[in-house]
Amino acid sequence: MNNLSDRKWKEFIVEDLFCNISNSKAYHKTNLCETKRGIAYISRTNLNNGFEAIVSNNSFKSNPKNSIVFGAENASFFYEPFEYITGNKMYVISDERINKYNGLFIQKMLNKSVENCGFGYGKGLIGTRVKKRSICLPVDDSGEPDWQFMTDYMKSKEQKLIKRYETYLSKINVGGGGGK
Repeated sequence: MNNLSDRKWKEFIVEDLFCNISNSKAYHKTNLCETKRGIAYISRTNLNNGFEAIVSNNSFKSNPKNSIVFGAENASFFYEPFEYITGNKMYVISDERINKYNGLFIQKMLNKSVENCGFGYGKGLIGTRVKKRSICLPVDDSGEPDWQFMTDYMKSKEQKLIKRYETYLSKINVGGGGGK
């Protein structure tokens, strides 16, 4: 059931799929106060899902949880499960159908769609360019994106990883009063 090769796939234009693709309000890190509790600050780094810091939440215009964010110069897409703010030249894809699981799936497919396309410093991946790009997704019997399959597929991937980690932890005797 969760085999990608057994699915029908179809190309979709990004702006036809998602209700909102917009420029995120930019906040500059030098004007922010890092803290242990607050709101996530996402920047154009390719590391750590774009995460830069936790900053004091000063009534910022935040981006919605369960959205996908990307930076113009790094041309990398990240799924964000929490509300967040961003640095400069960042864009947000939001839609009520995006959840943790299909969001991760879509993020991967968006990243695949821009591989080796020359986006980066000097040719930024801006919102208008993303809107016109196509993305290949599995479809249901009516030829629409199969949101449930994407969710189920990523849930199964997550469960396999959890099992693997649990097996590893049981082998090193975590919580059992010490190792070998």
